[in-house]
Amino acid sequence: MVSASSNQLSLPGYWDPFPRASIDFCEPNYTQSYYVAEVLNSVSSLAIAYLGVVGIYRTYLRSHVTDCAFEKKCFYYLYTCALLIGLGSTCLHATLTAVGQAADEIPMLLSNVPFFALMLEIKSEPNNIKNKWLPPFIWVAWAFSVGWYLYWQENYFMFLLFYIGSVVTLVSWMASLCFVKRSDKWEEEKRKQFLVPYFCYAMGAYAVLGFGSWITDMLLCETILASSFKFLQAFMHPVWHLGAMLGTHLAVCLVAMFRAIAMKKEFEVRSFGGLPFVEVIGNGKAKKK
Repeated sequence: MVSASSNQLSLPGYWDPFPRASIDFCEPNYTQSYYVAEVLNSVSSLAIAYLGVVGIYRTYLRSHVTDCAFEKKCFYYLYTCALLIGLGSTCLHATLTAVGQAADEIPMLLSNVPFFALMLEIKSEPNNIKNKWLPPFIWVAWAFSVGWYLYWQENYFMFLLFYIGSVVTLVSWMASLCFVKRSDKWEEEKRKQFLVPYFCYAMGAYAVLGFGSWITDMLLCETILASSFKFLQAFMHPVWHLGAMLGTHLAVCLVAMFRAIAMKKEFEVRSFGGLPFVEVIGNGKAKKK
């Protein structure tokens, strides 16, 4: 893996004696503070924590598609994981320790579980859970995810395998719901108006903007630092944080849209805290085709 600490721009710092993370990033270490390894990466991580705070509060306030307590809990779980990822990422970049890395990566694995639960419940009854095994399964899946991570903690590839595999599965599932044409005229209209563009926005933010910056940061660090474009190292990983935050949030919006369409509820996208959120419009049902 790329180790920015090996280049000549990095300096010794406060957290060096502690057990090290298995990864490092392109921002040179301790050049701006003896106590914070990567200042820019640490600060940009707070954008993800901000998403978590706003999402939790908006989940409390918003008009939901149904009164299902489990459904609402899953949205709370998603945004709580976002908050933990943001705080954990800040800890990782500030210290570059194994503890900081775990604080960042474990919530990333946990966040995919409520995503799967919500996808499985898209067409369930408004006040009921179709898959009765889901509530305990979430806790079992979380325990498995933590166990997997701790067992393979020193092997970064195994974390990537688990995480990317889950994300690809979810993205493929969402894509099938976004791009398959609907026989119902109202559903087809909503698919074209909301599902397709928001899926493209999410993938553009997460995969192109975010993941592209992450790959550049991890694989081309030394080349960039040795070039006349070394200033780019200040932006590569922060752009990943921004792209991952926006892409993940837009994917959550898509799940809310899937549920609203399945329940034949009218909805719109409204801004709250600078972020888009899906809002059910009153209690009105969609007009029949």
